[in-house]
Amino acid sequence: MKLRTGVLFVLAAIGIGSIERDTAGAQKKALSPTETVLRFYRALKEKRYAEGFQLSIYRGAIEGLSAAELQDLEPEFARTFSIIPDTLQPAGEIIKRDSATVYLKFGANLSSQQVDLVRANGQWLVGDQESLREVQQQGRSFFFNLRMSVSESEAQDILARLVDAEAIYAVANQGRCATIEELIKLRALPAELESGQASGYRFELSVTEDRKSFSGLAVPAEYGKTGRLSFYADARGVRAEDLKGAPATSNSPPLRAHQ
Repeated sequence: MKLRTGVLFVLAAIGIGSIERDTAGAQKKALSPTETVLRFYRALKEKRYAEGFQLSIYRGAIEGLSAAELQDLEPEFARTFSIIPDTLQPAGEIIKRDSATVYLKFGANLSSQQVDLVRANGQWLVGDQESLREVQQQGRSFFFNLRMSVSESEAQDILARLVDAEAIYAVANQGRCATIEELIKLRALPAELESGQASGYRFELSVTEDRKSFSGLAVPAEYGKTGRLSFYADARGVRAEDLKGAPATSNSPPLRAHQ
């Protein structure tokens, strides 16, 4: 699964923990990998995010977050996990020492999914060791850092689309540049840019009076929360740097496509 369209969100690897505890805190029988995965999806489907993440390899990212911080992250979780189908059918599991793979069939079309798990302190947790180490390093900042990375990637992609769309438009229109309204009408850019904001960024497209050149800007809607990088785009490509929320310029360092 992904956060927003096309974002390889690490949340896809998150799992429900594999140890149940009663109200007195007594430890019960450890869950199998399949039981762990099914409980994970059920919790997230039912929007019990704190419970699910607390029992996952990302529990270190959720522990210590305030109610306000969890509420702030909830829309991202909701978008990510809204696609979990009602129907989940186990199709087998493979256990190799402290790693496991669970096979599930999703939804009405029963498309197959493979879910990997690791065992930590006797618990099966959906995810992998690399992601676990990353969470341990970043702690409660993990989800916020990840959200900023996602927003920055999407902002860069939008401006890369802008550069490509302007080049195509110029070929078909005697070298003239398009306005943002024209590009949206041509479906070269997402319709949400009509508001000037998308993916946690504010966007602006400027076209010279003779319509021979253009420049695009993207700055974080909330610096340090929705992103750190500011972006600038023109016919040469996309540029970016951390300017504490100030706009990037034509002198900012260039970015490679889909960096």
